[in-house]
Amino acid sequence: MMRGRSSWFLSVLLPCVACGDDTTATTESISTTDTGTSTTDDATTGAPTTEAPTTGAPTTSAVSDSETGTTTGETTTTTGETTTTTGETTTTTDASTIAETSSSTTEDTSSTTDTSTTGGLCDDGPDGDGDGVPDACDACQGGDDALDGDGDGIADACNVCPEDPEGDSDMDGVCDGEDLCLAGPDDVDVDNDGTPDACDDEVDLGIDTPIDDYDVAADGALVVVRGDAGALKVTCWNGDGTVRRPEFTAGSYDAGQALGAKPEIHIAREAQKVLVTWFDAGGNPANHRIAYSLLSNECEAIVTGETAIALPDAYFEFHNAAIDAAGNSVITVSPNQTLITFVDADGVAGAQQEAFDIDAVYGDHVALNQVTGEGIVAAQQHSGNGIYYRRFQPGGVGWIDPGPVQLPVNYHYWYDGFTVGMNDQSEFVFLWRSGGTTLDMRFFAADGTDVADVQRTTIDFEGWDGGHCYDSFRRRHQEVPVRGDDFVLGEVYNWITPQQNRVVHHFAYTPLGELLGEGETDVNLDEGLTIRVDGAGRSFLRGPSGIVVRADYP
Repeated sequence: MMRGRSSWFLSVLLPCVACGDDTTATTESISTTDTGTSTTDDATTGAPTTEAPTTGAPTTSAVSDSETGTTTGETTTTTGETTTTTGETTTTTDASTIAETSSSTTEDTSSTTDTSTTGGLCDDGPDGDGDGVPDACDACQGGDDALDGDGDGIADACNVCPEDPEGDSDMDGVCDGEDLCLAGPDDVDVDNDGTPDACDDEVDLGIDTPIDDYDVAADGALVVVRGDAGALKVTCWNGDGTVRRPEFTAGSYDAGQALGAKPEIHIAREAQKVLVTWFDAGGNPANHRIAYSLLSNECEAIVTGETAIALPDAYFEFHNAAIDAAGNSVITVSPNQTLITFVDADGVAGAQQEAFDIDAVYGDHVALNQVTGEGIVAAQQHSGNGIYYRRFQPGGVGWIDPGPVQLPVNYHYWYDGFTVGMNDQSEFVFLWRSGGTTLDMRFFAADGTDVADVQRTTIDFEGWDGGHCYDSFRRRHQEVPVRGDDFVLGEVYNWITPQQNRVVHHFAYTPLGELLGEGETDVNLDEGLTIRVDGAGRSFLRGPSGIVVRADYP
């Protein structure tokens, strides 16, 4: 199983911003210095009054006492925001500022700052830490607010990093000055390579059970499935690598069937419902069927072991499925005619339909627009120039293409020689091998217009003269991943390829067939495009030893 992870969460007590009206506001008369006349608002009526020009000499104006409503004559000299009075003289400042300087113009003048209170929370309340600040307005009740060694505005007694002004930005319990990885927790290192996973370019998830198929959601939540002596075993992980549900049985099949279960697993990008599909030779109501289970976002059963497609004695190895972001899904298989069934987000299957009949027994693939549920189903004749597709409306309520559309190709190989992908704009792409060292891609607009043909040269993976590329896509679940609206594709090969030659390239292309980037990896398997991409741009690569996560790849 994948080793578990832990996360640290810290909270910081923030200072009290407003703790009651502790200061009595004072209404002032402001005299403005000018070369002409000075206009002053009358403090008692709000009406403007006209005064003689000021020359620095005191002038007399009325000042209203906001507490008593009485008016006394006072001589006021105005300089900026500080007012000096004579007579019954008090130097005051605006109620929202602190007086910096004050002076008296008469012998008995006293200079004060208005700090009177009106019974607010900070008047005479308890002061548990004895720092002179009552608890109700204390920014740090664990110690002296005035002690702030790193000058970051947080008192040392309440600062998790009292000597580091940057604090602990990733909230992992390690101050930034000593943090190995500012992008995430230092203590999460699944592959134990000394580099925290958030800063590790390649993380081996350490899954130590066999895998038949896997998939990832937008946040990196991971699901895997395997067939085991008649039971479909599923394990689910959260996006942070913790186990959502340990391995459990999600369905059953006839353990004696020659083909095995050929299971697939798909997780909805946003809703995170999980679809499991498989071949069952002993199911009802017919001898051969494609069965399915739908799980909730907690990996608990919604429906289990239901029949999607059934046909007596049919050859069902090459079935395929897909799920949209909301949890609606589609299941298809081609035992001569291409059959399709739509399943809603509650796990209820619609009627089995025939998409088209091109006498296809091989290469059955389906892809969805994750937002709308619109999609495309495709299948192939044995080999040569026989790939066909048909696009459907969301939920299978109708067909976009009136019948099967042929994809003209130079050559495709047998048993499963291609795959397909669709983005959220309903643009789509086909990928196939046309020769021992040739990989082909064709890009289409949402209206079905062919917009680009791309051909790449590869090494001769098969190692035989002429290159034998059959079975390049035989492994189930080959839907081309998308990163935003762009497609992530890659080289494929069959089982003949020597292990030492199994270093493949992956590449990202726009829907217009423009190359965005590429990379190479030795984490791969034969017979398939074994790469999934999450919403953060990370690629989940499957190899012989499990699943590896690579950042910003390809």
